[in-house]
Amino acid sequence: MTGPVPNIVLAVDQGSSSSRCVALDQALRPLALASRPVASSFPRPGWVEHDAGELLDSVLGAVADAIGQAGASWADVAGIGLAAQTETFVVWERGSGRPVYPAISWRDSRAAGRCDELRRAGHEAEIRERTGLPLQPAFSAAKLSWLLGSVPGARRRAAAGDLLFGDVNSWLTWNLSGGTHVTEPSMAARTMLFNLAASAWDPALLDLFGIPAAMLPPVTGTAGRLAVTNPGACGGRAVIGASIGDQPAALYGQRCWTEGMAKLTLGTGAFLWCHAGAAPPARVPEGVVASCAWRLDGERAGQETAYALEGFVPNAGGVTTWLRQLGVLADGGWPVIRDGALRDAARDGTARGTWCVPALFGLGTPRWDAAPRADLTGLTAATTPADVAEAALLGVAYQVADAVDAVGQGISGPLRTIRVDGGMSRNDSLLQAIADLTAAVLERPATGEVTARGAGALAGLGTGLWDAAALEDIPFETGAVVRPALPAGDRAAARRAWQAVLSRSLAQGSPP
Repeated sequence: MTGPVPNIVLAVDQGSSSSRCVALDQALRPLALASRPVASSFPRPGWVEHDAGELLDSVLGAVADAIGQAGASWADVAGIGLAAQTETFVVWERGSGRPVYPAISWRDSRAAGRCDELRRAGHEAEIRERTGLPLQPAFSAAKLSWLLGSVPGARRRAAAGDLLFGDVNSWLTWNLSGGTHVTEPSMAARTMLFNLAASAWDPALLDLFGIPAAMLPPVTGTAGRLAVTNPGACGGRAVIGASIGDQPAALYGQRCWTEGMAKLTLGTGAFLWCHAGAAPPARVPEGVVASCAWRLDGERAGQETAYALEGFVPNAGGVTTWLRQLGVLADGGWPVIRDGALRDAARDGTARGTWCVPALFGLGTPRWDAAPRADLTGLTAATTPADVAEAALLGVAYQVADAVDAVGQGISGPLRTIRVDGGMSRNDSLLQAIADLTAAVLERPATGEVTARGAGALAGLGTGLWDAAALEDIPFETGAVVRPALPAGDRAAARRAWQAVLSRSLAQGSPP
């Protein structure tokens, strides 16, 4: 006699500030949502770290909470999909599973000096050609090299196979399964050690950064039978059916399955991803990232490899946290952009009033200035906290608009429609400002948790719960639609004023 057929998917979304787990039914409808907070530490200017044990514990707690809220048990779980922050990584001991150093965040810029050295030595073009990535400290390789040189004996132990490297999904999979070391292309492509065209670790880059190949995980497809959880580690047995970066998971969850479709996630940072086709992009604009979005194998998946162009802005929701720390916003408060603020700020294309360049973790696309700072100009005795908060949020909108322009140069035409998600996408005033500055229509889905839905959809493919045709039959509903309302002349004037403010900020250079 057989038991009930497993019929729910657990989709994990491990981010910079929280770990979330959504229990999904076979129509990808959320049955339960659980979240556990995650802390960041800032031991030095530009350094951002997480406790790797806390990342794991928060996921385990969110998974247990979601199963309980859904009134389910592990016997009901058909598969698990993992999505996690990209570039953040952990190094741990193969024998004990203990991390040798805190998880180093994607926001961490400690390796900026090493990147400058490699740039002066003439390696930038080679790295860009091999990986699709700009030579920047957001990506893992230079920071991993720093770790191996800073932890006593680490490089020797890594070469001997005693230490393992992994992205956050690799770390979670190792612990959930009791020892499976694996990654997939969307995560591997963010390390600056992965050859995008060959879809494999690049020996020349490993040599350049001094990374022993023995510590790297094998690269599998994005969906499939990647590992099986160990009941002793997490409380039950289920197949990990998908692993993917959080941003490509959102691209998949937003149904951007064909070339030219784009999504914008407004979370701690802002991440614009545009589906670029089944081959590595032939033209990658300056400051734009080329990456692998997913690799699906087998007839049931229905698709093969998808590549993407990314515009990256490291400052979005993190700006709200900063404003609260300054006392500009009350705890729980949110910045708001007034109607007409863009017209009032730049009536003749010159900067008037209060302006903010909120480059708290650098600028990102297209300039990639890594200096962590925020510049405020135009303050007067009459300036209010609301003015400062508005200027900071407008600074986010301007940076996003710059990224949209840059990515648009890499496709056949400008981005006319962008699907939005993430916590900051609930700020309607921010969406209106982005639409006004880009002339793009923004579509917000009727249901949230698109990153989890993407990971869950892929886990269903990976475990055989459904195939590509069945997945396409699941409805996708659009909720709010935000259309540009700013006249073209005002848009151009506002963008000119922003460029003037930004140029002055960059000319000041990094603080000592």
